Amino acid sequence: MAGAMRKRFKAGNVRGFTMIEIVAVLVVVAVIAAIAINRAMSTASATRVAQESVIKNHIRYAQAAAMKQGAMWGIKCDGTDYWLFITNAPDTVINQRPLPGESDVKINLANKNITANAFTVFFDANGRPYTAYTNAVTNTPISAANPLSITVDSIPASSAVTIGITPETGFMP
Repeated sequence: MAGAMRKRFKAGNVRGFTMIEIVAVLVVVAVIAAIAINRAMSTASATRVAQESVIKNHIRYAQAAAMKQGAMWGIKCDGTDYWLFITNAPDTVINQRPLPGESDVKINLANKNITANAFTVFFDANGRPYTAYTNAVTNTPISAANPLSITVDSIPASSAVTIGITPETGFMP
C-alpha cells in the first residue's frame, strides 16, 4: 500500500496553483489596490489641510507682530497671491514683508496647489482684527455683523474649508 501512495504523489506531476493560493494572491492585490486608490484620492485634501494650517499660522504671525511692534500689521489676499504688510496700506510695495519660511514676499496660491477668496485682515496694536482700517476713528472691526470668512480649497477642488476669525480676539478655531 505504501508503494501505491508513492506513485500518486510524485513531485514531477504537480502543475498549476491551488485554489487557496489564487484566492490569497487576489486578496493581497485587492488590499494593495484599495490602499493605493485611497491615498491617491486624499492627496488633494491633505494638501488643502496643510495649506489651511499654513495660512492660519501666517495670520497668527501678523497678529503677534502687530502686538509686539505696537503697530498695524495684516495679511492681504487678492485671490492669486497673499502677503504680509505693515501700516494700513497693504498694496504699497514698501509696506510688504516676507513671511517666515517663505522666499518671496508674495505667496502664489497656485504654487501651493490651493485657491482662496480675496480678503484683507488688519490687526491693531492690541491684536484686534479689522476688515478695513484707515485710522483709529475710520475702521471696520470684525464683528458678528461684519464677519470675515476665508475659503480655502485645493487644486483640483476637493472639499473647501472656511476659516473664520473671531471678533475682538482674532482667534481662529
